[in-house]
Amino acid sequence: MTRGRLFFGALVGLLLSTLPISGALYRSNSLGQSLGEIEAADRDAYRYVLQVDKTDDATERKLLYDRGHLAMQVETVFDASDRQSKVVTEQYFDELGEPEAIVRTTFDNSLPIQITRNAYGTVSMTLHGYADGRLVETKELVDGELVALVTYYRGSEGNLAGLRIIGTQEGTVQRLYSSSDGISVFGEASGNSFAKLSFHPGNLVVQDVWAGEEPKVVTTVSHDEAGQLAVEEVSDGLKVKKTYGPDGMLVKLERTESDGTRTTIRYQYDPSGVLDQSVEVIEGQQVRRIERWYAGGNLQTQTEWSDDIPVRATRHRTDGTSVVTLFENGRPYVDVTYAPDGKRVLSLEYRKER
Repeated sequence: MTRGRLFFGALVGLLLSTLPISGALYRSNSLGQSLGEIEAADRDAYRYVLQVDKTDDATERKLLYDRGHLAMQVETVFDASDRQSKVVTEQYFDELGEPEAIVRTTFDNSLPIQITRNAYGTVSMTLHGYADGRLVETKELVDGELVALVTYYRGSEGNLAGLRIIGTQEGTVQRLYSSSDGISVFGEASGNSFAKLSFHPGNLVVQDVWAGEEPKVVTTVSHDEAGQLAVEEVSDGLKVKKTYGPDGMLVKLERTESDGTRTTIRYQYDPSGVLDQSVEVIEGQQVRRIERWYAGGNLQTQTEWSDDIPVRATRHRTDGTSVVTLFENGRPYVDVTYAPDGKRVLSLEYRKER
């Protein structure tokens, strides 16, 4: 134990020895919240006990005990002429009673203007600046050096419209906010990249991303002829379009690769909204079609065609194994049974009609 810690521990002990014995006791939690007053004789019945002492009208001290050991001390000193201005000092202790951290917060007109943290040999400070009671600037310092400067932008009604973060190590980040016609938009710019999130009604979130002047992800929202919501997203040459039914369920997924390959998947659901069937069509040099059937949302059977000729069928068993039937010239010729891992072959059975 260092001499500094011995001195600090002695100082804390001296402070605690001067506290009134008649402080009110409360049942508490690890956050130091008061959960109801208790009698002194009952303090051993609770893990967390909060003791509140008032040495005078301007000072209040709270001691939080964890199984009888001091875990936290919070001292509040109020300004003599304005109780909305105060200094709150929080001290945290380990299981041996050694100090771990000190946090001191200065309030002016109930607003925190300075927060100082001293922990593990590092002193960090947060300074807040206000205009008409609204936060406009935050400075972050570590060991006396500025590491981040945050500027807040306000709309005409005073609501937060954006912020800029300048970090001495991470660079500059700008975040912008807006809301119109029920759509909220959040944007973030860092370096030469920019991302935008649009929040639409119905819990729909749309994302657009740019790198420099080149769009990386561009999203278009529309409605098809049946009035169904359609969301199209283009990213690095890949175009994905999703169509949702009035109940919010995905009914169609369309993918167009950079080489022109198109994939369309249509989904059908039972009356309870559980997936019942899907049909996937892949259009490239050949046209592949994959039909999948489900029971209770679990895949049961899957059949694959190439240019309308069956090539493969799979049955999934309840024990986790699966049977794959391979076709030749449209006729089944062998059944392969796989273990639940889908890799190990358990059996091969050739069809006699081959």
